[in-house]
Amino acid sequence: MEIRTLTPVHVSSGNKLTRIDFIVRDGKVFVLDTPRLFEALEWKDVMKLVDELSYRSLVDIAKEFGIDVVDFRLYYVKLTGSVGNEILEQIKTEGRSYIPGSSIKGAIRTAILWHIVKNDRSLLNFAIRCLEELTRGKITHKTLKMADDKLERRVFGKDPRSDFMRALRVTDSTPFDKLRVYEVKILGSGVRGVCVECIDENDTAEIDIKIDEFTNIEKFKEHGINDVKDIVEITRDFSLTLIEKELGYDYSDKTKSILKGIKNSRGMLLRVGWGTGWYSKTIGLLLENHPNFEGLRRRLGLGRSLRTKRFYDVFPKTRRVTVDGKPLGWICIDSRV
Repeated sequence: MEIRTLTPVHVSSGNKLTRIDFIVRDGKVFVLDTPRLFEALEWKDVMKLVDELSYRSLVDIAKEFGIDVVDFRLYYVKLTGSVGNEILEQIKTEGRSYIPGSSIKGAIRTAILWHIVKNDRSLLNFAIRCLEELTRGKITHKTLKMADDKLERRVFGKDPRSDFMRALRVTDSTPFDKLRVYEVKILGSGVRGVCVECIDENDTAEIDIKIDEFTNIEKFKEHGINDVKDIVEITRDFSLTLIEKELGYDYSDKTKSILKGIKNSRGMLLRVGWGTGWYSKTIGLLLENHPNFEGLRRRLGLGRSLRTKRFYDVFPKTRRVTVDGKPLGWICIDSRV
């Protein structure tokens, strides 16, 4: 099956590239082989070098040794926007970018959860009750996840062995070819944006998705899911609902035009990776329509300004887009086998 990026996608490696790891020149980011460069510089005290980099560039330091740091590059990519002191690194295998199967399966899982809860009001009420229980104690990200876990156990199975999503097999993608660094803006916030390595838009790779007929397949069928084609329809339904919600946000005309164009893509439609927002990773599209949710989310402290402690009328308030207006994380997977 072919997987195609519709907008830039960032799945984090967990690492950050700092000013020791890269330089910017002529609209490109050059990622350096730092150990080899340090060996050429004969620099023994790394901490002293880090201190010097607070007021001098690595390029200038290297020039004193007659070295052009670009000669020590591992790779380079084009840059859209400007770069601060660090770049969030894209996950790679053997130096090439890919999208993990776990990221894609997680997005499918969210869409299936949304689909099942949408068609069973008792499950939505159960989710609200789980959140209400949190207001009796200290609220943290961990306790919020516990409420989400309760709903997932109710829907998918009480433990990993009984979880019917075990039957869904998703491989990692094959490597993509296009990598670019984007400056990402945080809309609705005074916080400065960040820079991330992304698999660029309109890049393709291969992936395999299938349902193992010998592993909890009956549980899938109980929810009307008989094959991958049914999953395609569920993910499209979730994603198109999500896009309609996003079109109501105060995006630029360019961003809204991109979102409208995404709706015309064929096959499985998903949003994966970093910067994709609350609605993409939760059943928030259903929760917000429950009559108890608005008061509940305020009691939970969701959507409250850290500075003023006031609650925003719009929740979630922020969105992340590239500096040139592209929403993050949209992919499609061609369902033709």
